[in-house]
Amino acid sequence: MVLEDFQQQYQAWRDEKLARFAKKPNPTVVEIGNPFALSNKEKNAIARDCQDGNLSLIYFDPKDCDNRQAIISINKQMGLIDSDQHRFVEDDGIVVIEDSENNNRGAYVPYSNKALNWHTDGYYNEMCSLVAAFSLYCVEAASEGGENSWIDPELLYIHLMELNPDLVEALSQPNALTIPEQKEAAVITRPTSAGPVFFIDRHSHTPKMRFTQRKKNVVWQNSKELTDALTVLNNFLATPSEIHHEVKLSSGMGLICNNVVHNRTAFKDSSQHKRQLLRGRYKNNVCLPN
Repeated sequence: MVLEDFQQQYQAWRDEKLARFAKKPNPTVVEIGNPFALSNKEKNAIARDCQDGNLSLIYFDPKDCDNRQAIISINKQMGLIDSDQHRFVEDDGIVVIEDSENNNRGAYVPYSNKALNWHTDGYYNEMCSLVAAFSLYCVEAASEGGENSWIDPELLYIHLMELNPDLVEALSQPNALTIPEQKEAAVITRPTSAGPVFFIDRHSHTPKMRFTQRKKNVVWQNSKELTDALTVLNNFLATPSEIHHEVKLSSGMGLICNNVVHNRTAFKDSSQHKRQLLRGRYKNNVCLPN
């Protein structure tokens, strides 16, 4: 579905989306008994949360099983099988997120204890291989900080449309955001990625986001319309609202989402508590396999 087609159906979709949000503005925590064999009730609850708000919070006891295999199993049962093969991912599609002492990994902000500004995962991927969903599972929380905030991109799209449809139009330009190619030792390790901030997903037929607040190695289309739209967007992201959510994942908690726009506060580890999360990224949306 292209943007023009979606805009013709926008009002009906908007009304249905806002009605679901009004009925359930916050996700509940889905408590999982056996991560290797989700009950129909558990699967339906996760799927419903991801349909309504694009994110579901989950919990299972980290002492009961192999956490890594458990989260892989949960993801697979929720249809997440097409792993994003990014730089540090391991063969099973999972990467450990922690403050890394490895210079190769620690040079990247997600693998440090620094704050992460608002972004969607894999915003630097080419449009043909974007991240559609990701999961996080907390093995150990930091002693201080490490909270995550998120916003459902669909509700953000509606918010901007209500303010001024021209904002969404500017953010939907085909080359609004470009991430230049990455090179190491004169070898291209990641090609240039150019595309919109908002686009209509051809599978779910709903608005998705591709966004980052990073300042370096980012090229924004040079237009007053886009500059003005980014100012409005960034100001809104910085101001708490009814569609902003925040959580500090504790040990045993996790989330599964359709790549919501999110951030992370800086954190501190202690000798007793070293923050460690398991992350999986996927190119397909959360769904209930047949």
